[in-house]
Amino acid sequence: MAAKGSHHVPHPPRFPVEVWQNIFELATEVPYTLVPGLYEKSDCIRDQHSALEAALATKRSLVLVCKQWQRMTMCYLYRIALIRTGFDLLALDHTLQNYAAGNGSFVGTRSPGHWTQRLDITLDLSDESKCEELDRCVKRLADVIGSLPKLEIVSFAIPASVVIMPFRVLDALRCSANSLRILDWSGRHFLPQVHQLEELLRDLPYLRVLHCHQLVWANGIIPSSILSTLTTLAVEDLVERVGHPGEGDLREACVSLREFILYGGRTTPQEFLIHYGKFLMVVKWYSTFSDCFGEALDLLNEYCPNLDRFTFRRHSLFSRCLPPMKTWSFPRISYLGAKLDVLDFRGLLQFLAHLRNTVPTLRVFQLICPRVVEELLEGCPRASALKDLNEIPFRVEDDRGNLLSDRLLRSHSTSGGAIRNHSGKW
Repeated sequence: MAAKGSHHVPHPPRFPVEVWQNIFELATEVPYTLVPGLYEKSDCIRDQHSALEAALATKRSLVLVCKQWQRMTMCYLYRIALIRTGFDLLALDHTLQNYAAGNGSFVGTRSPGHWTQRLDITLDLSDESKCEELDRCVKRLADVIGSLPKLEIVSFAIPASVVIMPFRVLDALRCSANSLRILDWSGRHFLPQVHQLEELLRDLPYLRVLHCHQLVWANGIIPSSILSTLTTLAVEDLVERVGHPGEGDLREACVSLREFILYGGRTTPQEFLIHYGKFLMVVKWYSTFSDCFGEALDLLNEYCPNLDRFTFRRHSLFSRCLPPMKTWSFPRISYLGAKLDVLDFRGLLQFLAHLRNTVPTLRVFQLICPRVVEELLEGCPRASALKDLNEIPFRVEDDRGNLLSDRLLRSHSTSGGAIRNHSGKW
């Protein structure tokens, strides 16, 4: 290693660089947070922030070990950038400017911004004291985004801001136009104006996943220039606007959409499903308005003939606001996910029996919420539960994709409980 104060490039490590890279990768990786893994979990972007912050702390510890490790781990440190405070923004901007001027920590090394694949911005702009004066903060944010030319994922989760997304920030995103794959604007704040969003989307030729609070359309049709490469669309509301420039017909050859995610809509997007339902293979219905659930199932059955995976969110399977379970008619799907707030084992068995009798194509049922899974396992009679689950002809999984029966077996193994007696089933 170079002597203290020396500016020479550090000596190569004793182990091959590839070995260190594997070690650093294992120490800092957070699953499903980068492309292509995030395509499967794009609705979980906001839920990943805690895990990313923990991984960032580990990366910073590795960088501080020595100059040699700092050089080897810089690509991991800057692979995912988190801007949570004004200090984060200032520090990142300062680093990028130093490298652009040739004054980086390692002379001759390209800017670490070329390693950044994901940018998450949770900066609070409602309190200007946290990020200096607002205009200066916005300019600095635009400069940072413009210095990250290989971004694949950008997520805006700016709380309680009354600021409309400035044009300079939108324009900075165009620096990553050829690499950007996932754009998350699902929050309610710091949003672009409608025409600015549409213009930006037309300039992102390889965008595959779009999360936005609302999308404006006309005649029930979204411009095909937006949907030509988009495979996943997540919205809270689809807004029909009179006089909004739309297209007179749907160019089916230009539609790549395969997944639709709905958050909190008070009404079912019937017009959308009429036009685009035949393309959809995955639907995630996270609306919490129970009175629309039966109608939603009817629409999916009628307009989504190719649907294979369906995930829904409900407070409970049993509610006065919900129609009786026996009236629920799920599509002929192979996967069903349920994100519930309350569930007991008796209710689970009733629901599984209903699925067994009405959805013969079902292969997997999954409980999405970790807390509900834990409470369910704690409150059920293990021996009888295994017996009842043995009769279910499809997989029942916990939030991690493991068999629920395996979780029961592990908790019951010390008392010599029953074992799973057929593979692929319970």
